[in-house]
Amino acid sequence: MPDTSSALRELEARYQRVAQLYQVSQILHSTLEPQEALRLIVREAVRLVGASSGAVVLVNPTTGFLEIQTAHGLPPHALQLRLRVGEGLTGWVARHGRPARVGDVARDPRYIRVHPDARSELAVPLEVGGEVRGC
Repeated sequence: MPDTSSALRELEARYQRVAQLYQVSQILHSTLEPQEALRLIVREAVRLVGASSGAVVLVNPTTGFLEIQTAHGLPPHALQLRLRVGEGLTGWVARHGRPARVGDVARDPRYIRVHPDARSELAVPLEVGGEVRGC
């Protein structure tokens, strides 16, 4: 006979995921402004994963630098940061097109400190048409 308590926990977890997706869709539909929608997505992603901060970083096609397009929880000076592709953990992800999760940023030589309290970082490539456009 199946364990009803584990089945109930699984059902509750599924419900939570659906509820979170519904919340995100409601937020997306609350604005027609793309920059505002992106800001709301980052805010919700940070909240949903329990992170202290998050950002969308894109390659500027004119300069080739990685630039923060929107962020949540980062200090104001961080928004001015420009990295070359290959520089820092974000730049490494943009160059290699592979995600990176670092559990202890103090031990990773690629890490560039932006948030004074950061202990870990997750960076995931953003691809458009098979080309990495940011993280």
